[in-house]
Amino acid sequence: MACNIIKPEVQSVKNSNEFVGIKIEEGSLKIFIPKVLRLSENEKIKNKELLLFLKSILLAKTIKNEKIQITDNDEVGEMWPIDSYIWLINDYLENGYYYNREKQISKNRSGKIDWKRTLKTVPIYSNRNLIYDKFVTSYMVASNDIVAQIYQLCLSHSLKKIGWAYNLNMYIDVQQLKTIKEMIHIINNELSSTFDDIKRFRYKHMLKVLKGIKGDRAILNRYTYGIKNYYYVFERMVDIFLNGIKEKSQYNPSGFWQIDGESKFQSSNLRPDTIYISQNEIFIIDSKMYSYGFTGLLKNLPNTDSMQKQITYGDFVKNNLFPEFKVRNIFIIPYDKSLDIFKKKDIFTKYYDNNLVYIGKAFVDWRNDRKQEHDYIFTFMIDFNFLLKNYNSKNNNFIKKICNHVNQNLNIMFSDKSE
Repeated sequence: MACNIIKPEVQSVKNSNEFVGIKIEEGSLKIFIPKVLRLSENEKIKNKELLLFLKSILLAKTIKNEKIQITDNDEVGEMWPIDSYIWLINDYLENGYYYNREKQISKNRSGKIDWKRTLKTVPIYSNRNLIYDKFVTSYMVASNDIVAQIYQLCLSHSLKKIGWAYNLNMYIDVQQLKTIKEMIHIINNELSSTFDDIKRFRYKHMLKVLKGIKGDRAILNRYTYGIKNYYYVFERMVDIFLNGIKEKSQYNPSGFWQIDGESKFQSSNLRPDTIYISQNEIFIIDSKMYSYGFTGLLKNLPNTDSMQKQITYGDFVKNNLFPEFKVRNIFIIPYDKSLDIFKKKDIFTKYYDNNLVYIGKAFVDWRNDRKQEHDYIFTFMIDFNFLLKNYNSKNNNFIKKICNHVNQNLNIMFSDKSE
């Protein structure tokens, strides 16, 4: 293995619709991250943070599985099975190269005695004792077969893509002797014929690596993995973190056309990011990856179009689905809690070291005469690093904190109106 270590060049992007991810070309490795992502100065910790961010991009696949429209241009390059890369690299660091070992049987004194086979041989009788003078032994020999070659290819592929996170070189001298389809078939056969748990783990991760390769060439000098419009991923992280309901399609209001008496044609529908239901309350949560989270500028908050969309969600749920329920609207924006611009704001004086802060509410001016509770969109910011590390954790404290804060504000606002 050569000693050519390529360290990543990290670039922050300001707009949520720009490419984020990783691009590897011969002699160059660049990682593009959202500006709101905060990186440690410690290189080892920073690499873990970068890996965590890159893994989050895979959430785009779960969005597609829910039949939400993401265009082909949003995903860029391959979708990397990063957990499998990590497993194979750790496996190599702990155990060295994997070789498919075979048991060899021999009639000599080297190796482990196979008593079952030995007792089937003809013994010597001496002084009424049975003496076995020819032991049958077994020992494992490495077989440098095609499985071992596929393993090395998968390991090389993993090191090229994320070896930088381990401060490892990114090259193993390996050749691709089979097509990707053939290699998948070989490893599937090995997987179905072994009961060794470690081998099964290894083969499953090798399959994920092979299936993640676009085209038929595993060995290239250029790789790209990432997404445009990372806000899809941010929406998904918030939805998981706040324990939103799984099936949201009934909450999608739709628009229609009817021309010249023909049957109506559905134009499109609106899709709320997160729906959380608590007893007789429905919270409609829209996750907005706006740049306010690193600029602190009021002009970078959600615009009037976004406000109107939230009000439309509220109207649809209240008028068409659950008129007996209380409906609340919420914006969630990512931010970097370490920035001085937020520490200096009076409103954040008691919040700035927390991971969730309330900043205020949005509303429009054309519904003054008939304002309802869902006409107000209460806005919170969540520390992006905290969300990235914890979105898979099942913790209801945060959604309860949000709900309680919204209800307290509404109780004060509407009790004042009734007086």
